[in-house]
Amino acid sequence: MFRRLKNIFCRFVIADPRDNSITFSKRLWREIERNLGDAKVLVFRQDGLYGFHVNPDSHNRETQLADIQYNAKHRTIGFESLVPTVNRIFYDYHLPHDKAFRLPVKKYTLPGITYYLIQRI
Repeated sequence: MFRRLKNIFCRFVIADPRDNSITFSKRLWREIERNLGDAKVLVFRQDGLYGFHVNPDSHNRETQLADIQYNAKHRTIGFESLVPTVNRIFYDYHLPHDKAFRLPVKKYTLPGITYYLIQRI
């Protein structure tokens, strides 16, 4: 019961280094979905933490963007991170590379931009 409530009210991602995927929690997806337009994600590094920004304004710049995708088999929503890979995130966060981990996410808002930082556990 508590776990179900925690899943509803907490922001987190499930990072899986086996396929370089990031899966959104239900709460996080509901927040992202409100402002969703093109469904692209930019993954970046800031102050030793990795984060992501949905639908970045990247006019006239070459950058690697990931598509937000729905997984019908598992009924989840997320993206595949290729630059940087989830394996690199796990390496920098000192996590074992043989299983997926639930990582907390903090939301930050600046004028005109909202981004999320994936926290260490």
